[in-house]
Amino acid sequence: VMAERTVAAIAFLVTALPLVFIALRFRAGRNLEVISGYNPDRIRDKVGFGRFVGNQLLVMAGLVLAMAPVLLLADDRVAVWATLGMVALMQVPVLRLVLGTSRFHRK
Repeated sequence: VMAERTVAAIAFLVTALPLVFIALRFRAGRNLEVISGYNPDRIRDKVGFGRFVGNQLLVMAGLVLAMAPVLLLADDRVAVWATLGMVALMQVPVLRLVLGTSRFHRK
């Protein structure tokens, strides 16, 4: 039976992979229509918009990916604090997405 931490580390890796894939697609200007509220007629800089959203998703994926080795290698106390830190840091790209996309809209 796999240890709980190993299962959690694998779950973090599996979670991060599609985030990286989607982020790279957005950065390339592809599939932007799946972004909630995206209206191509209202976006003045589609390339910049895709890059911005993709970059924020890459930050989120990086945070999730960084948790896998922490769970596998760190003791319980470090793992708990690292998890709390990841959750706290995850708020930065989330808030940037919520507050930053409006700068790409036409006035």
